[in-house]
Order: sequence, then C-alpha cells, then structure tokens
Amino acid sequence: MGEPANLPVIRVQLCLKKKDDVTDEFFHDYWKGNHVKLALENKKFTDGVIRYNQFHTSPRLKEAASNFKIPVPEYDGIAEVWVKDLETWEGIVTDPDFVTAIAPDEDNFIKSPINIMIGYDHTVIGDAVKPK
Repeated sequence: MGEPANLPVIRVQLCLKKKDDVTDEFFHDYWKGNHVKLALENKKFTDGVIRYNQFHTSPRLKEAASNFKIPVPEYDGIAEVWVKDLETWEGIVTDPDFVTAIAPDEDNFIKSPINIMIGYDHTVIGDAVKPK
C-alpha cells in the first residue's frame, strides 16, 4: 500500500536534539527567536512553506511521557514544515541563500545529526492543512 494519488501536502519533520553544552532554555529560546528569524528572511522558504510549526518538549514532559511505559525519543523538538511537494522542499533546502544562513546557525544550538521524516497527514479530527 503506497501513498494516496493526490496528496494535498507533504509534511517534513526534522527531529532535533540540543547540543550538550546548551541549556534547555537556551535551545528553545534560540530556536523560537534567532533561528526562525533567519528562515523567515528567506523568500524561497516563505514562498514555498504552507505551514511551519515548532514542537517543543522539556525534561519534565519527557519524564511524564516515560510514565506510559513506552520508549521516549531523545529529541528536544521537532520542526514541522508543510510544503506542496517534494520538489518544493528540495528547492528550499538547496537554495544557496537558505543554506548559507541556516546551516551555520544550527551549530549554535542543534546537535548533529538531525533526523528527518517525510510523509503526509491523514486528518481524522480537526481541519486538514491545505495547499496555498
């Protein structure tokens, strides 16, 4: 069973871990402020992205999740980016201006490697994300 023929949008999830030498507070504040500002200054990003969401967690929330007795990933956050198609995403992440601004800034707070998932939503409750 493959993906549906007419996907409304593609969702890219970038799973992030904070660098060992930064605090949780620094990681989350930097990502919400400095780093996102750089992305929003890039026209290819703002033109191509339908929705951008930052999913933040904390040591307290990870501990609460562990109470459910299932494995808890060690991520500190997930950047979720909805785009029309894979070509749009490829265009964003290969744009020289985007790469020049974003890649070096990641070294300020993100531990390598960043893990990625690409997929689509099957919305059951709530409104689906629609193309712009």
